[in-house]
Amino acid sequence: MFETPEDVATAGVLSLLLEVSGNPKAGNVDRTHDFSDMRFEHFLASASAVYPVFLECAKGRLSIGEGILKAVERSKRWQKGGNVHFGSFMLLVPLVKCWREDLNGTVEALRRTDVKDSLAVLKAFRISGARVMDVRDLSLKDDETERLLVEKNVNLYEWLKLSPKENVVAREPIEGYPRSKEGMKVLIKSFSEHGDVNMAIVHAFHYLLSKHLDPLVIAKHGMEVAEFVRSKAEEVLRVFESRFDLEVLRRFDEELVSKGINPGSIADLTASSIFLALKEGWRF
Repeated sequence: MFETPEDVATAGVLSLLLEVSGNPKAGNVDRTHDFSDMRFEHFLASASAVYPVFLECAKGRLSIGEGILKAVERSKRWQKGGNVHFGSFMLLVPLVKCWREDLNGTVEALRRTDVKDSLAVLKAFRISGARVMDVRDLSLKDDETERLLVEKNVNLYEWLKLSPKENVVAREPIEGYPRSKEGMKVLIKSFSEHGDVNMAIVHAFHYLLSKHLDPLVIAKHGMEVAEFVRSKAEEVLRVFESRFDLEVLRRFDEELVSKGINPGSIADLTASSIFLALKEGWRF
């Protein structure tokens, strides 16, 4: 457990830094390769910039929606790589704010949000330029959504409940972070067996990728490509776990990069998995 709000904010930043440093993570920016418009350093700048926001959240001075909005605003002030952490902020801010609670407490905090939190997240999305899946009701991309949120008085919990089951980032906080708990367990077990921080992180990432369709891949490439990525990750993970050789993950990474496939939402889940591990006392 954390002892102070400063511990919590540090863990939030560290989770983002460790996630992006993990190499190889199939199809994602990491310490060894960049995208044409998004570099490793953009993630470092964004993670470093949000310490004050995490600290204010941990001290109870910001609502969940305000925390997400201010995190995006700080991120955009300090880097020009576009959206690097919107999904991660959606996952981490509730955890940071509710650090004294268990995960059920985090769900209850989301139930107590109001329409102002929803409007703050909508504004954060528009500032971030994030890519999201298409949905029928109250889409982040719909110009009418702001009016409808106010008219129907929809809080953040109720809004996230409208997300399709494949949108694991949106579903994760309101479901009590089940995927992040899976990732945390894999990370801690892998580290206990091998003593290698990087291997534990990429192990957790590829485990999550083998179990869940990535919403960002769905948004950019469609359901069929997302299922290909999940299935291939399952195959690659079996080989990796038979000998714990990072080279098999590196080849998978190169394949996805060459095809322009970026499972960024699973990277977000990896960040929240790391945070939960740190909260459980994981140190290295």
